[in-house]
Amino acid sequence: MSKVHIDESTGWSKQGGQVIRTRLNQLQNRLVQLRKAGFFAPLRIALSYALFATLWIIFSDQLMQRITDDSQLLSRLQTYKGLFFVTITAFLVWLLIQRLWLSQSKLIDALQDSQSKLCVIFDNVPCGIQECDLQGRVTFSNQAHHQILGIQPDKLIGRYIWDYQPDENAKQQFKRIFNDLVTNQPKPELLVTINLAADGQQKILEYNWDYIYDDKDELVGLIAVISDITMRQQQEERILRLAHYDTLTGLPNRFLSMDRLAQLLELARHNNDLVGVLCLDLDDFKKINESMGHEAGDALLIQIAQRIQSHIRHRDILGRLGGDEFIVLLADMHSTEEITPILENLVRQFRQPFMIDEQTITLTLSIGVATYPLDGHHASQLLRQADTAMFYAKSSGRNTFVNYTESMNRDAARKLLIEQYMYGALERGEFYLLYQPQIELATGKMTGAEALLRWQNEQLGPIGPDEFIPVAEQTGLIVPIGEFVMQSAIKKTAEWQKHQMGFRMAINLSPCQFRDPGLLGFVEQQLQKYPVHPHTLELEITEGVLLSGYLMTDELFKSFTAMGIDMAMDDFGTGYSSLSYLRSYPFAIVKIDRSFINDMTTDSADRELVNASIAMAHGLGLKVVAEGVETEEQAISLKAMKCDYVQGYYYSKPVHPDQLLLKLVG
Repeated sequence: MSKVHIDESTGWSKQGGQVIRTRLNQLQNRLVQLRKAGFFAPLRIALSYALFATLWIIFSDQLMQRITDDSQLLSRLQTYKGLFFVTITAFLVWLLIQRLWLSQSKLIDALQDSQSKLCVIFDNVPCGIQECDLQGRVTFSNQAHHQILGIQPDKLIGRYIWDYQPDENAKQQFKRIFNDLVTNQPKPELLVTINLAADGQQKILEYNWDYIYDDKDELVGLIAVISDITMRQQQEERILRLAHYDTLTGLPNRFLSMDRLAQLLELARHNNDLVGVLCLDLDDFKKINESMGHEAGDALLIQIAQRIQSHIRHRDILGRLGGDEFIVLLADMHSTEEITPILENLVRQFRQPFMIDEQTITLTLSIGVATYPLDGHHASQLLRQADTAMFYAKSSGRNTFVNYTESMNRDAARKLLIEQYMYGALERGEFYLLYQPQIELATGKMTGAEALLRWQNEQLGPIGPDEFIPVAEQTGLIVPIGEFVMQSAIKKTAEWQKHQMGFRMAINLSPCQFRDPGLLGFVEQQLQKYPVHPHTLELEITEGVLLSGYLMTDELFKSFTAMGIDMAMDDFGTGYSSLSYLRSYPFAIVKIDRSFINDMTTDSADRELVNASIAMAHGLGLKVVAEGVETEEQAISLKAMKCDYVQGYYYSKPVHPDQLLLKLVG
């Protein structure tokens, strides 16, 4: 219970005094409200009249009796008294009515004046003003709002405020926002929407909402001040474009390119990806400006930008650093091997001439490459490394690409050694094949293998495919080396099919090998030489092969398919056009890249991607092979996804032929 403190000297409790003071304050506030409402003026008149009438009735009779005792005179005086009283009463009633009428007239005049001023203001402010009820129907709209939408008032009043959104989705979204305002009454915030004017023009409008309440403090509607910010938005975009884009080519300038690179690096750190930075410089472009003029040079730069843009991936970023120097940012890279086909294709595209003022111009390209995180961790550092590599490419003869290393000379020396020792390596028997088993998930049996090329040099030791394959591609030695792989793998397949009918062999084809005119004849020759059914042979190509633009690609696919050979898309998912290629070419098998398999049990996005890829491939009637399976959990997940085949260290690392034979026989 609360304690009540009593003041002994007065007998009043402190709480009681507080209550009385509160009541007095409330009464005083009520009196102020009544005075403001004009309650006391009529009351004073009424009380004055009551007092006068009472006094008149009491004293007038006494006064007349003192004046005379004559009954006739007294009767006339009573009549005069009544007439006087009626006159006074009429005057007081007139006075009361006049005061009320004058008061109301002033209020009406003030209201009409305010309304006129508001109408003038509403119709002359540059912003639209719109009121609506709780159902969203327009109840008021000023002239500026009519002009913004190009709609007459009689066609706007009564319509729903979302009727002028550009499409049904926008209408529903606007309606949801309005319902939230009505239901929850959140603090009003600026709302920017696109509205459709009567002439079909889309306008960007900024809504500043507020609420309308009645005298009972209940919500009865909403009011919005509407600004047409279409021009402002366009001007802001123009200023932003001038600050961030090259005015000649429309490409991101140096500032924006570096900003995009910084964003890609942050994303790559999070996803553990690679980012490629390509610095491109046109060889001897200065001579074009000197001989043909700067206008021709500018026209040529525009064509060059368009050609580069059309031959990089959709997710890659092309920018102009200035002059004849461009930058390409390769995003979402999982291996440095993915960069090489892009570089080769760019160099190849510049073998096609340009046409300026009906003149044929041939240009070559020097490209320097730096890769995150191998060559640096910051945008400026990577650009500097790529620029260094680009100058090294120019000094190396131009018309080529060079990857940056800490010591360009040491790297060049290593590359030169590999190239030197590669010549004659076949004759010395330094190349050999390992085979990685492929397992059918439904049965758990080994049904085939992939042939993997290895090189062991006496002086250099073991050399990885990532190192020697690009050199073999550039020197053209990949063709005889590829023939060695093809012959050795088909020969072993024939031997192993004696132990297991239908044993399959997967063989990789490089871009250079795929373009070799003698490839088809060589494959036919080997199939005639060794008793291998063509259907058990699988030729794997990456998207880079198709990106090379080889004119005979369609014919080769048709020929291999007619022979019964299965074509496989290797490293599926790493290229942006993989799905379109699956639809365009008669592939039989899809090989999901190991980068997606690695994280599928920990990364829900990769898991969904793998699951969707398998379902999509099956929908196209293709078999699916998952590469890089290293854990039991991955294998179980892939089996649940109905993946057809798997390969990886969980089942077996690449082994020598005799070891695979033991697995096969066992």
